[in-house]
Amino acid sequence: MGIPRPIAGVLLAVLLAATACGAPASQGSPSASASPSPAGAEGRCVTGFDAAKDYFPVKQTLEYATNLTLTYAKNYQVATVKQPAPGAKPETYVLVRCGTPAPPLTGELAGAVTVETPITTLFSAATTHLPLITELGVLDTLKGVSSAGYITSAEVLSRVKSGAITEYAAGQEVDTEKVIATKPDVLMSGGTEDKAYGPLRQAGIKVVANAEWLESTALGRAEWIKLMAALTGTEAKATGVFGKIESDYTALAAKAEAATPVTVLPGQMYEGQWSMPNGGSYVAGLIKDAGGTYPWAGTAGSGSTTLDLEAVLAKAQDAKVWLATVNEWKTLADAEKTDARYAKFGAFESGNLWSANKALGPGGGNDFYERGVGRPDLILADLVAILHPELAPGHAFVFYQKMTT
Repeated sequence: MGIPRPIAGVLLAVLLAATACGAPASQGSPSASASPSPAGAEGRCVTGFDAAKDYFPVKQTLEYATNLTLTYAKNYQVATVKQPAPGAKPETYVLVRCGTPAPPLTGELAGAVTVETPITTLFSAATTHLPLITELGVLDTLKGVSSAGYITSAEVLSRVKSGAITEYAAGQEVDTEKVIATKPDVLMSGGTEDKAYGPLRQAGIKVVANAEWLESTALGRAEWIKLMAALTGTEAKATGVFGKIESDYTALAAKAEAATPVTVLPGQMYEGQWSMPNGGSYVAGLIKDAGGTYPWAGTAGSGSTTLDLEAVLAKAQDAKVWLATVNEWKTLADAEKTDARYAKFGAFESGNLWSANKALGPGGGNDFYERGVGRPDLILADLVAILHPELAPGHAFVFYQKMTT
């Protein structure tokens, strides 16, 4: 599943994951063991609607996500994704408590999509959604994934194998007939637009965008768990889950801030080019929060700058640590076979080359791009242990591993 982005992850791997690292002291879920029951079991819908009653006793607030807003009325929420896909216009979703009346779609709500919540069936277009679902304890809600090939979650793969979860785009093309026949409450997109979404919308399928990857901070991306919570009626759970991720992440960052910054080389070549993350990017933020720096940290913007290898060598040859994101590398020799010039980097010579490829799934998917997006605390813990091992004695790595000689 997650065809659009985990494959784009090969490209974004260079940009976004080149330095994604970090994790809190604990590698386990920040939430208690969650029941897999769907949100829409008994009692899902309101009976005896009371217009004076507030049906949202737990109200979520967003502190880090900038591409998403959530506001409340007494019986519905309004979620707006400012940029549902690169260059796309904002989309607004009116999330109405089941059993209560939907508001008129006029004024600011004109053109909005109405979704009855809590939903009971969900199709997901990206692997990054899966940890949100499992952390919130609503795995039974998941009925479809675009493709199982890149999934790393054993729980989800087991359900795909049993037939409880269907693949609706196994050939990298959405099977619109299958989606329409199943008619999920929501199809959550992966922050990209697909040609199939137009026909699906016309058929009454509610397509809700999850564009967390357009956030430029790690906690901003993780905070999109709150959109999943708004859809599934698990706001209280999400508040606790995200609160622990946030506290673990900020505590690690504070600890690393007191250490002397370590110079880092992020990424690797891809098709003859090195996409170096700019100073305002997700990757740059992770490096900084882990107590690191890199020669391009002052570059403006949240995207990346394309360089050739010689330009990277000129500025980063003496970097102490190299953080790569190549699934196939297990040894220094593997890296050198890719490009003999890699051996010129000081971090290669000293054997301090790490790659975020420790947690691979059976189909080649990388949990760094799946669970890691929602658990930046775990990524940061790895990074802090790499850059400042004295701050994390005995750390058990989750996503990164050191390349052997």
